[in-house]
Amino acid sequence: MDEVNTMTTPNRVSASSRWPVPGLAVGPCGPLNYPIGVAVLSGNYDASNASSGKALQIYEPGVYNCPLVLAGIASYIFQPSSDNASIYGSCQSGGGECISERVNSTVPFAGYYVGTTFTSFPSGTYTVVAGDEWGDLAILHFEVKGSGA
Repeated sequence: MDEVNTMTTPNRVSASSRWPVPGLAVGPCGPLNYPIGVAVLSGNYDASNASSGKALQIYEPGVYNCPLVLAGIASYIFQPSSDNASIYGSCQSGGGECISERVNSTVPFAGYYVGTTFTSFPSGTYTVVAGDEWGDLAILHFEVKGSGA
């Protein structure tokens, strides 16, 4: 996933929390400070019904040492023609810049967990949904044939 400013000037975007699908994340700690996330759904979904799907647990259950997650993110300023963004919010007095980071993530998966048991994808159709907090959604389908991937 990659959130890119395609404009040739900086683009300030207010935070909105209008996630198109519940449970989108970039890892076991959730979306962290990113305005993007991904989930894998069992079944064939499209934009009209993806929010009704239940995300499979693609991250191993357990206790994680998660990085600091900012509270009170107010906006992101994306640099021109880039996925580099400065994050602004209540972490700085007066709502100044908190951190800058690239807004992209790779989320590898090869199956999912039921409780603490890892399960390869059984035969069937699956939907990968990627979205951002402004309601944008991208969908990819894959099919597993046979006993698993």
